[in-house]
Amino acid sequence: MKKIFKVVPFGSAAFLKEIQNCALPYRGNTQPIQELLTALQRSPLKCRTVIFEPEYVDKDYQDEHSAFYSRSFKKYGPRATRLHFFSTKFTDKEIQTLVTAIPSDTYLGFLVLRPTDFQRVGRTILRPTLKDPDREFVHCLAAYESHILGQKFTVKAMPFIQQDTQVGACAQASLWMVARYVSRRYGYREYLPSEINQFAKAHDGGGRKLPAERGLTWKQMLDAMEGMGLYALSYSINQIDDCSTHIDAAFPEHRSLTAEKKTKHRAFVRSVKLADIAYRYIESGLPVIFGTHNHALVGIGHTYNHIRSAKVAIQRIPAFITHNDASRPYGTMPMVASTKSELPFSEVEDIIAIVPVEVTLSGEAAELMARTVVERFIRLKTHDSDVPTYGDLIRRLRPEFRKWLNKLEYRTFLMPSVDFQEKIRRDIQGRGFNAIVGKELIELDYPKFVWVTEISTEVLLDFAKRQDRTCLGRVIIDSTAPTHTNGEMAVHFCDFLGLFDRQTGKGLRWSHFMESTPFGHQIAL
Repeated sequence: MKKIFKVVPFGSAAFLKEIQNCALPYRGNTQPIQELLTALQRSPLKCRTVIFEPEYVDKDYQDEHSAFYSRSFKKYGPRATRLHFFSTKFTDKEIQTLVTAIPSDTYLGFLVLRPTDFQRVGRTILRPTLKDPDREFVHCLAAYESHILGQKFTVKAMPFIQQDTQVGACAQASLWMVARYVSRRYGYREYLPSEINQFAKAHDGGGRKLPAERGLTWKQMLDAMEGMGLYALSYSINQIDDCSTHIDAAFPEHRSLTAEKKTKHRAFVRSVKLADIAYRYIESGLPVIFGTHNHALVGIGHTYNHIRSAKVAIQRIPAFITHNDASRPYGTMPMVASTKSELPFSEVEDIIAIVPVEVTLSGEAAELMARTVVERFIRLKTHDSDVPTYGDLIRRLRPEFRKWLNKLEYRTFLMPSVDFQEKIRRDIQGRGFNAIVGKELIELDYPKFVWVTEISTEVLLDFAKRQDRTCLGRVIIDSTAPTHTNGEMAVHFCDFLGLFDRQTGKGLRWSHFMESTPFGHQIAL
């Protein structure tokens, strides 16, 4: 029997008929599929052609079918339908010729429709739907392939799936999205929906495992992470008062506040801290699960406001970009809701951040180390009475830096050390970075991952184009350093380069490289 494909123009009568044939009846929440089709119609995707692939063997739906649907009295088909989307126009007269002739960069991704009763959107790999590369950033992207008659098509995306309510609710869907991305990005094995549900309920079942209509507790989600061999860091909004103390300094509690206003202020500060923590991991290309009192979704990126006067870096982030199985992929979650229909980050009560197992130092601890070493360097004695500290020396050598030293912004993210070295090499080749400083940084011996903290200021960030935003320096932190130690490996700040011996904790030397800063900041991983 030959493999069947059907090519139809997107949005045509033929397309709508095919969608009805494979997606109806569609009970439950129809918003995700409606939003997906709307996004495909609009810029930047502008889909023009769809290839329907019926009788598709999807491993995730096959797993769901085996775990639950095959045992139902009602018969559910074991195969799904996959839709491939293209931004170019073609017909199906000669499918073999068409596939080899289609430009690969016109492939937008695919959507799997399950033959279930509820919420049929299965494994979905779709190119990001964002329009403004200077203000919208999706950091959690990996390359995925699909094949049509042996022809490979590749797209960079964050996996999306909708809960089916039987094998998984929103928590299982969020766990699946995170696990499937991490498997591709960091080489972990893939986990199927029923496996995730089994891991989640292995220690705290709470009754029967299926159907999974009631979702998971936060502990069960952490159990699932442990079962999959993923290193998870959990933060609760009521247990982070000792984290990110720079937020407390930026938003002090005034004594004149009433008890009610103090309670509101404390809730605000805690929410900002939770967002600040999540931002570091998302900026590192590591997805973060957001938990409200009744829902779970995945943070994968953020928007950016370059002109906002910010006390701390997180204030430049108006919204997180999320995969929300209840609404859509690549949606936005504003910090504060402007309409009743929006789910704001202020309602998030817990987050789960995923880090590689080799990383033992948290992002907030790494940033604290970076802040400390920069502040220590500014106060460091020079043994010159005319310029008693390095801060004074910087102000003399670079008068334009004078005002900036009192209002520094810190942005921290994790990178594989080989990627960091490769970026430095590219920057040198592009003549955007001092070659001698770059050589020193490239030749350092690093652990597998490093925390990088960029130091900048409002003046250097207030540019509409992302490539014009620069920073005064950066600190490289050993991602395996114990908390409350000096884990810095290198500091390049205000034209000075300091290198540190991780074995002894002592600085090897401080060197001066005039006009080696500012330099371009990290735009995307």
